Amino acid sequence: MNVELKNRSHLILGVLFFGWMVSYIDRTAISLALINIGNDLSLTATELGFVLSAFFFGYAAMQIPGGWLTDKYGTIKLLIGAVIFWSVFTAFTGLAWSLTSLLFIRFLFGIGEGGYPAASTKAISIYFHKEQRTNAQTTMMSSNMIGGAVAPIICAPLLLVMDWRNVFFLISGLGLIFVIALLWSTKNAQTFTAEEKVEKEEKGSFGKVLRNTYLMRVLLIFFFINIANWGLNTWMPTYLMKVHGLDLKNVGFIAAIPAIFGMVGMIVSGRIISKLGGRSKYGVIFGAAVLAVCLYLMATAGSAAIAITYQSIAFIFVAFMASFIFTTPHRVVNQQNVGTAFGIVNFGGQAAGIISPTIMGYLINASGGSFKTSFIFLAIMCVIAAIIAITLPVNHQQQTTIKSVEGYEL
Repeated sequence: MNVELKNRSHLILGVLFFGWMVSYIDRTAISLALINIGNDLSLTATELGFVLSAFFFGYAAMQIPGGWLTDKYGTIKLLIGAVIFWSVFTAFTGLAWSLTSLLFIRFLFGIGEGGYPAASTKAISIYFHKEQRTNAQTTMMSSNMIGGAVAPIICAPLLLVMDWRNVFFLISGLGLIFVIALLWSTKNAQTFTAEEKVEKEEKGSFGKVLRNTYLMRVLLIFFFINIANWGLNTWMPTYLMKVHGLDLKNVGFIAAIPAIFGMVGMIVSGRIISKLGGRSKYGVIFGAAVLAVCLYLMATAGSAAIAITYQSIAFIFVAFMASFIFTTPHRVVNQQNVGTAFGIVNFGGQAAGIISPTIMGYLINASGGSFKTSFIFLAIMCVIAAIIAITLPVNHQQQTTIKSVEGYEL
């Protein structure tokens, strides 16, 4: 019996979008609860930095295996497995009783979330036509910004009315909603793989993907940009409360403002990158420079309003750089290697999360509670990213064949 296949591309995109939002709510909650956790478990700023970094150890470690597993065993299996795994350890976060237990739980939570990026990106390549993938990818990734906006609005009020442990128990249930929605939306859904059957015979090895120098440079750009991005995101609530005297409720709503700017920037930048192609590198260079300036100005901001203004401007350009990075696999490798390529590039960005929160915590401690030195450190990382972006070639074309932009076979 033949089953009629339905074009559910945009419905599936909505579900993937929701999954990314859930992941950001689950991971952002700990930044908002950081002071409460520190008081409850008697942790210093440096130890809290270790806690924030523990997630990224697991998250980064899973990027490349997650991409490989997605390409080998299938997108839907990886998506469901990843979300169930991280949801379990979201709940377990509320059971932590010591620094050691919290580090272990957040590491395993990161392992779970680490399987989602490559699998969701591969899903875009399966359920969308080639010419739609860049826009679909940037729309999906704008969920990062929305998740960053929604998480404080949801979690901050919850933290005011219940113990931080109960908040983690509550939000862990969001993963189940995603799994049900994914199974429903992908049932009998039309896929767009027939157009690339020829490429299956030319499927490249993991080693050949690693030898793609264009991808490696994008990986490095993402690494240095994300040192700034994660350093800022993980410590911003604490900065606003300790330096500018805001309470948790106000921080929750104010933190949503830059994320909204970033969301708009992400969606718009996808259209721009589709038209500019390789010339988008100039936007990356300019964006990294603007981010560096904004971080430096935040170090000396006289009020919370000024700091949020600089952060909002910065997030517009962070969104452009993220769009460029996240769509690179769709532009330069074939469908069969999208998961692996995305996992490799995303590894660079998430590896930054391992060291950035810890370095921030150390610099804050060493400066007697001042955030100025740590913000200047983040600005320097952006300058390095801009320098690397200058070396990217301009004259590459969007690729649908096995050849990479540097001539290596993928």
